[in-house]
Amino acid sequence: MKIYRVTQYILIAICWFAFQNAQAQGENQTLILSGVIITGKKAEPVPGAHVYIPKAGRGTTSTVIGSFGLSVVPGDSVAITSVGFKPHYYRVPYDKTDNMSVVIELTEDVQMLDVVEVFPYPTEEIFKERLLALELPDEEVMQTLRKNLSQQILTKMAINMGMDAGANHKYYTNQYAVNMGNRFMAPSLSLLNPFAWARFFQSLKRKKKKKK
Repeated sequence: MKIYRVTQYILIAICWFAFQNAQAQGENQTLILSGVIITGKKAEPVPGAHVYIPKAGRGTTSTVIGSFGLSVVPGDSVAITSVGFKPHYYRVPYDKTDNMSVVIELTEDVQMLDVVEVFPYPTEEIFKERLLALELPDEEVMQTLRKNLSQQILTKMAINMGMDAGANHKYYTNQYAVNMGNRFMAPSLSLLNPFAWARFFQSLKRKKKKKK
């Protein structure tokens, strides 16, 4: 009877130590969870997505191509979140003992917002007050505006106006091209150049119009 009890105690002690060893191995056993995070419709990578284990308090973010790698324990619940997508949760199987790779598909989270109409005045009463207090220009100011904006005045201003930046750049490039083409030739007299005489007469006409 005593031998039976001793054997029973020994078996209980062996089972207890085996259970403690298995529990310790289960707690210390870790593996690498790697994968790619993509969109569900277009299958495009999702960069900057958060891969987080709330229970363990650790996580990482996906790269530019949507890949990630994280140390996990079998049974961990992994949360994958990203702006513009619905949260996704993945649980590591308990029977996994080797490193694993997964493909996570996120679903777009599209929310339609209500139409917001922006008005310059917060209430209708303030709008009426501002409208009644509005000062309209008198007839003398309107006549001055019509005179300054007449087609004859605008045409005269356009004639007397100098060259703008585009015209100056065009003139510079033309002169540069002419100089590059004539750099190995003897300099010619401008008195025999018909284009020079045409520009001279045009400048005289402009001066006469300015004097008028």
